[in-house]
Amino acid sequence: MVYSPPPQGDHTHYLNLTDAVELGYGAYQTLRGWIKQGKLPAVKIGGRVKVLRSDLDALAVPTQPSHTFETVEAAVARIAATAPPLTDEQVRRLSALLGGAS
Repeated sequence: MVYSPPPQGDHTHYLNLTDAVELGYGAYQTLRGWIKQGKLPAVKIGGRVKVLRSDLDALAVPTQPSHTFETVEAAVARIAATAPPLTDEQVRRLSALLGGAS
């Protein structure tokens, strides 16, 4: 296991691995693996392995949305094509809600 010296400063926020798992940073074994690989710095405090929340945040990988504008547009077009026509009252209410003239 690879351990780093504790950083100095007032803004450190350590989490034990169980807390990190509960917060959704990964599975326990995944976090242990990242520590072993040196990917996630860790310290031992009172016999417990702890990691900085900022180090966990740094490992977060942003993901792209699974839907593109085109796929959403296609889904909207399919829904609109199969929806029944609006009544005059529905058109009036929608127009009023959206700020258009009735």
